[in-house]
Amino acid sequence: MTVAERIAQIRFAELIPELTPQAEIALLARALYREGFDDHSAGHITYRQPDDTLLALPLELGWNEVQASDIIRMDLDGNKLDGRWSAPLAIGVHLEYHRVHPGCTVTVHQHPKFATIWSTAGRLPGVYDQRSAHLPDSDYALYDDYDGLFEDEASCRRAVQAMGYARCVLLRNHGVMVVGDSIAQAFATSVTLEWRCRQAWYAAALEGAGEVPGYGRAAIEAAVASRGGVIPCFWEWAVRRELGPVGNVLD
Repeated sequence: MTVAERIAQIRFAELIPELTPQAEIALLARALYREGFDDHSAGHITYRQPDDTLLALPLELGWNEVQASDIIRMDLDGNKLDGRWSAPLAIGVHLEYHRVHPGCTVTVHQHPKFATIWSTAGRLPGVYDQRSAHLPDSDYALYDDYDGLFEDEASCRRAVQAMGYARCVLLRNHGVMVVGDSIAQAFATSVTLEWRCRQAWYAAALEGAGEVPGYGRAAIEAAVASRGGVIPCFWEWAVRRELGPVGNVLD
């Protein structure tokens, strides 16, 4: 039996309950908080809907506490359409990205510890283990022209242009931007980015630490790409983890 056939037999619908889009984005925020995307209440996530509105995290709440009922809805100009909390500040780069890339579904911006450290060096860390090899270097970009805050249209436009079609962007001396076609893909990509940066930081402390060989990386990258950048059962595991000890995020 091939890997594809084995994946086809997974009963995904039984792994987690049916989720509303609001629950999905709230769960993504909580799950990523556990993975190191935890710079207090900083950062943004947007989730594009079929009607071209955006679900977003509210300004007032941290990623580890947001619930489905807290999620707000905005238009592509950043105007709040629905929700009891305030629209997030400095979200212009997300809005610009969605305008330029209408096929993009999810954008994530945060300042995870290890990826932010590598952003200060202005370079992409090496690949030292299997999970770090899930994405090819072509899925990464470096934005080296950070000018403080993305609060004006010109800086947002420059940043989005520099990002191109990369799925992971290191923002020099700032943090990261991750984009995805789905919540599950955005989660897997975000975790891969921070994991790669963390493992490389640890490996740098060892003399003679060897990176994953090129042929090994190619095999791993091809396997992940064949599944649409989604790791089977990975997102579902994160959802179950959040629905348990952290509290009822579906309220």
